[in-house]
Amino acid sequence: MALLSKMFKCYCCTPTRDQKPSLSEKSALPAYKDDGPSKAEVADTIVAKLFAAEKNDAVLQADLRSTIHAYGWYDGLAKAILSALENAIKLGEKMGPAMKTAYDQAVVGVNEVKQWAEAHPEMAAVIVTLVALGVLALMVPWALGVLGFAEEGIIGESWAAVWQATYRGFVPKGSLFSYLQSLGTKIGRGWVG
Repeated sequence: MALLSKMFKCYCCTPTRDQKPSLSEKSALPAYKDDGPSKAEVADTIVAKLFAAEKNDAVLQADLRSTIHAYGWYDGLAKAILSALENAIKLGEKMGPAMKTAYDQAVVGVNEVKQWAEAHPEMAAVIVTLVALGVLALMVPWALGVLGFAEEGIIGESWAAVWQATYRGFVPKGSLFSYLQSLGTKIGRGWVG
């Protein structure tokens, strides 16, 4: 009987006289070690799928959503995707037909600000970022919602809000930012899946 009593106390977590009861919910949870991929690895996977895509269609969108669903959407993933996309563009990675089309369309949009870029050569990195954003808008539009282009406008303290602040209250009509902002208000948070 003493053996059963000891086992019962152990399983029921009944404190002995020398122990204080613990009400911490964390102590009741099992230790968890996340062995999943890092956000950079998930971003690289997504960018690889973008670069390999034959078509920008429902199949690609479902594949991308499946990847996000498998690993979850977490802080910094949209920025990691943007960074991985920028790096792939800078490195001149081979583009599949869908990526090439999106890239060419994004470059056309960026060329609208070419005069500004020529006047400010120190801002060349901004151009690469704009091209990467254009590609995201065309191939992974729901990621823009996470960057801060939402249905109700620009989300405060988001990446888009920081970018908008550089315009000091005047976003030029026809700019890439105004296009992404308009796209965000039309589709908005429905992108985040």
